[in-house]
Amino acid sequence: MNDLIIIGGGPAAVSAGIYSARKKLKTLLISKGWGGQLNYAPLIENYPGIKEILGIDLVKKMTEHLKSNNLEIVENREVKGVELISDQEVRILTPDQEYMGKALIIASGRVPRKLGIPGEEKFIGKGISFCATCDAPLFQDKEVAVVGGGNAGFGIALELFDYASKIYILEATEEVCADESLQEKINKIDKIGIITKAKVSEIKGDDFVNGLIYSNGTAGKERELPVKGIFLAIGSVANSSFLKNMVELNKQGEIKIDACNKTSQPNIFAAGDVTNVSHKQVIIAAGEGAKAALNAYEYIKNN
Repeated sequence: MNDLIIIGGGPAAVSAGIYSARKKLKTLLISKGWGGQLNYAPLIENYPGIKEILGIDLVKKMTEHLKSNNLEIVENREVKGVELISDQEVRILTPDQEYMGKALIIASGRVPRKLGIPGEEKFIGKGISFCATCDAPLFQDKEVAVVGGGNAGFGIALELFDYASKIYILEATEEVCADESLQEKINKIDKIGIITKAKVSEIKGDDFVNGLIYSNGTAGKERELPVKGIFLAIGSVANSSFLKNMVELNKQGEIKIDACNKTSQPNIFAAGDVTNVSHKQVIIAAGEGAKAALNAYEYIKNN
């Protein structure tokens, strides 16, 4: 029996793991993969104490720090379900094994949002990507499109600058919403173009992407961009589907928590981007993970 089980591999889960281990709890952390949304962040410039760092490099530092502590880690394992046995016992289900703990912290993060249009599922990994850090070099001297005009989309476009021959940023609304500092950088680069009121309706290709269809809101005015790569940056959704009504969620599928990171179940806590805490930022997720671990520790010791 574990004292505490943590689900996740992003900043919230890592922070919770470090704090739990330091409190001498028998801790098990189950991670499908490391980094979470950090893997899609080309450059981090607002993490206190680190002026500038690549997202993947910060992931490496965090996981190295976590693994230097005394806790059990199960990697590359997806959680399929959670069963509440009592206020002092919870069961975690994976495809090939189950784990028992007195308390649980859910820090499962978010997953990229999809367009839900023809051709999307077929070409994921065959021209469609969610991660420029991972895949930008594959598009050397090719024309690419970035779908999404927020900070994530502009960040991807900047990361593609050294590789792609032409970059289109497509935003569905009338104006992009990226920070002014990012817009200033993009506006100085000739090979990056911005197309607003562009609603993507189809992704085309044979074995690999070779274009996309979009409209600008005018009936019968569909247009095609002959791009070889498409990067999706249209937000994300809470990774909470495996809970199956175990804890209370809001309309966006985020886990509702109180100021102590408690969910609607007394021995289940949650932290980071999977919760209803405002502003999905690395520093906030890390802080929430620490809070969750400290409050879970108090719950376990008092019960």
